[in-house]
Amino acid sequence: MATGKAISGAAALLYLGDSGKPIGWATGVTAQETIEYIPIDPVGMIDVAGHEPVRRTVSMSASFVRIKNESLATQQVWSKGDTLEVIEFEAMNAILIDQTTGSAVFKLEGVYPQTRSWQVQKGSIVTVNATFYARTMTDEQG
Repeated sequence: MATGKAISGAAALLYLGDSGKPIGWATGVTAQETIEYIPIDPVGMIDVAGHEPVRRTVSMSASFVRIKNESLATQQVWSKGDTLEVIEFEAMNAILIDQTTGSAVFKLEGVYPQTRSWQVQKGSIVTVNATFYARTMTDEQG
């Protein structure tokens, strides 16, 4: 039986890059770690003999309220410019902090931007949605 306490989304802050401040009021953050396998197919056997891991991938998506004059580019978490500037973009870290304890819940290292979009709805605020690739993901247990 679980003995820990739940982490409330309202108490979670997302820090991305080296700015030392959240990238916006996060309304949703999702991270995914995937291990890919290939089948081992011996010649002359119809059945798969097993599976071999070939790579681990990590991705993250974040939705947050757009703050005036605080774009992803101005916060230095989005690569802009020509090909060389995109290639030379420094990898970042992303940390999800539980505000009630001040501790890191998840940490992603080697984070690069992938996609960004925005949304405006009648009677609502402007939101930004962004996805990122990462090299590794760990939780509070390491």
